[in-house]
Amino acid sequence: MKQKTVYLFDGTSFAYRAFYAIKGLSTSKGFPTNAIYGFARMFLKLYRELKPEYVAVAFDVSRKTFREKISSDYKANRKPAPDDFKAQLPYIKKFLTCLGIPVIEKEGFEADDILGTLAGKLSEKRFKVIIVSPDKDIRQLINEKVSVLSITPQKKTEILYTFEKFIDTFDYSPSQIPDIFGLAGDTSDNIPGVPGIGEKTATKLIKEFGSLENLYENLEKLPPKRKETLKNFKEQAFISKQLATIDCNVPIDVSEKELKKKNPDEKCLSELLKELEMVSIVKELKEIFPSLKLSNNIEESKEVEESKIEEFLKEKDLFTKKKIGLLDNKKTIVAVQESLFSSIEKPEKFIELADEIFTFNLKEFYHKYGNTKHHKKFFDISIGEYLLNSIQKDYSPETIIKKHLKIVEIENTEKFAHHIIKIGETVKKELIKENLLTLYKEIEHPLIEVLFFMEKRGVLFDRDYMENLKETLTERMTKLEKLIFQIAGKTFNLNSPKQLSKILFDKLQIKPVKKTKSGYSTDVEVLTTLALNGYKIAEYILEYRKYSKLIGTFVDGIVKHMDRNGRVHTTFIQTGTATGRLSSSEPNLQNLPVSDEISKQIRKSVIAPENYLLLWADYSQIELRILAHLSQDEKLIKAYKEGKDIHRETASILFNVDFSSVDEKMRKVAKMVNFGIIYGMSPQGLSQRLGIPINEAKEYIENYFKKFPSVKEFIEKTIDEAYRKGYVKTLFGRKRPVPELKAKNSNIRNFGERAAFNAVIQGTAADIMKIAMIKLFNQFKNTNIYLTLQVHDEIVMEVPESQINPVRKQVKEIMESATNLDIPLTVDINTGKRWE
Repeated sequence: MKQKTVYLFDGTSFAYRAFYAIKGLSTSKGFPTNAIYGFARMFLKLYRELKPEYVAVAFDVSRKTFREKISSDYKANRKPAPDDFKAQLPYIKKFLTCLGIPVIEKEGFEADDILGTLAGKLSEKRFKVIIVSPDKDIRQLINEKVSVLSITPQKKTEILYTFEKFIDTFDYSPSQIPDIFGLAGDTSDNIPGVPGIGEKTATKLIKEFGSLENLYENLEKLPPKRKETLKNFKEQAFISKQLATIDCNVPIDVSEKELKKKNPDEKCLSELLKELEMVSIVKELKEIFPSLKLSNNIEESKEVEESKIEEFLKEKDLFTKKKIGLLDNKKTIVAVQESLFSSIEKPEKFIELADEIFTFNLKEFYHKYGNTKHHKKFFDISIGEYLLNSIQKDYSPETIIKKHLKIVEIENTEKFAHHIIKIGETVKKELIKENLLTLYKEIEHPLIEVLFFMEKRGVLFDRDYMENLKETLTERMTKLEKLIFQIAGKTFNLNSPKQLSKILFDKLQIKPVKKTKSGYSTDVEVLTTLALNGYKIAEYILEYRKYSKLIGTFVDGIVKHMDRNGRVHTTFIQTGTATGRLSSSEPNLQNLPVSDEISKQIRKSVIAPENYLLLWADYSQIELRILAHLSQDEKLIKAYKEGKDIHRETASILFNVDFSSVDEKMRKVAKMVNFGIIYGMSPQGLSQRLGIPINEAKEYIENYFKKFPSVKEFIEKTIDEAYRKGYVKTLFGRKRPVPELKAKNSNIRNFGERAAFNAVIQGTAADIMKIAMIKLFNQFKNTNIYLTLQVHDEIVMEVPESQINPVRKQVKEIMESATNLDIPLTVDINTGKRWE
């Protein structure tokens, strides 16, 4: 007779992991569903794989168990379970009950104790028992009749530990786990163990002596110091073992019949999934239980002839807006509210007939059809989503549709085409609720058209100049290579961090700066430190890497994307940064370097066409001006209103000298501190930039805040608000979520604080730049004057030579009046045949 197998699940552990693994899921009424959804997905995946005939799931009832009577400190370090988690537990249990899975719990005991008790009783009844759990301490229950399927959801690993497998892997018996905990303790459960004894030492001692009891009978065999410690903490060691030991005598009894697999309750499941708006798991449920007659309640779109869509849009209805959804993949899909869609080649007539059009990535649609005549009718859902959460990784149609319809996978987006309208309306409502619709309408939406025409025009590069530049850079690299090999005393692969590390730290015996898992680091930070300490080889390697990057990323990267006329049509990305700044790709022209003379040569490769000049307009110190406006610092505002050199003025205040006595060294320090404050630069960062000791850099920053107290106050206020609200806002209302501030790791929190403050300054600067671009575009639309490029605080334009003087004046006026700050915005304008 075949032995029966029963699977016993650790419900509490899986529920907790699901809660922390998935964020942000809730019903339309705001009830959290992340733990329920995550648990359901995990459980159904395992259920499908294991195909259990007998099954049960155990849960904790409350935090108070018999272990608190043994030690009041047990789990005292743990925070109470979050309210959102506790609210979802009854639904997780109901989900299991609807599936016909028995839920087992007992007041005063943990899920582990229930699992241990059931495992013991069922193995006596000749069941093969497999406990399914992500926790390690459950492994103490493993014996000849009980195995543990150890799950690590994050790593997506599953290991079945039989008694033999466990001993082969760990070289000790599962029953010795409580003895090891008795010595090493368990910080997660606040089990103290014996001070100074870690898991490694505890395991070694228990393997040698067999048990905690036997260890204490043989203390004389241990070194004096270890013996003394164990003697002093004997009681604590045995209490720790007791706390870690699973109680296998819980007063529960479950019959074989109760554990036998049952058919799910369709009505129960249908009502529950509808209440929780979790229709996305219907597909998985049907795969596991084919007889289930559940509906996913997501109406699929029906494909019809073009004429049907046209008929619908032509129907006269004075009270209802005609709305369409536009999905542009390999073919263009037009959908209407009535669950209908059609694949079409020419969408123009539908766009004419519609009052409102919802779509994704509108700019790409324009590139396909080339007409922005009805720009105001469109709503770009991707950009709306971006404004609601600027740190989301993906704003593709598939991701957004899955999120809003709570679907796991999309085989064909056409099936959900008519839902685009509903999703678009939902996003618009969210924008209104978050006070972001004005930002969308006045900045982001008009900018789509601006960027489309900029991409269409492209940036003109001088191909011959680029090829000559590549030759120059290659020659420099060859010379540097010889110098590096000369110092190293041998040739090696300069692009291999491993070989470079051996040369620097083994052969040349240079003291390493930092270590990584793979060895001593040779990153930019390390090489910069070594160069500052006088190691010429580090200086040459940094220069070599810089030229290599200039060739690979910029020279070759740009040439590769040139069209036959020498123009490069980069793609500007509106949803690419958390702060609102634009980014670009294919190629990335946002990071064109300007740090030194050779880097500036790249910019010089941008040229004006025949009979044109380039005009480039740069906001002068826009981020510092924004800082002065937002902080209301009197000294900064006064300096800007008087038109003073802000870095010289800062140096005068910082070093307590007359304005006229400030030398270039003082000004350099002040400039670095000014910009360092905006980017949250640490004393270490400032010391590296200026090549000064950390103490001196720290003194400069502290002195700055003493002299400019309003700036410090504004920074603290901004960070405090970020902690309270979870986000920061720019002057124009753009939001940047800062989840890093909730991290337990102080390094991550520190990064969050810097990101929060920087987002306010940099994001406001980005908004002002976008406003200026829109105003310039509207001014010169339908003329022979073109915007071609925007990089950080600078705009590049192509202007006919004959119009350069009046246009120069117009550009300056438009950009300086983009918004009203308490201090004037200043724009520096240059012109020429090449961008410099």
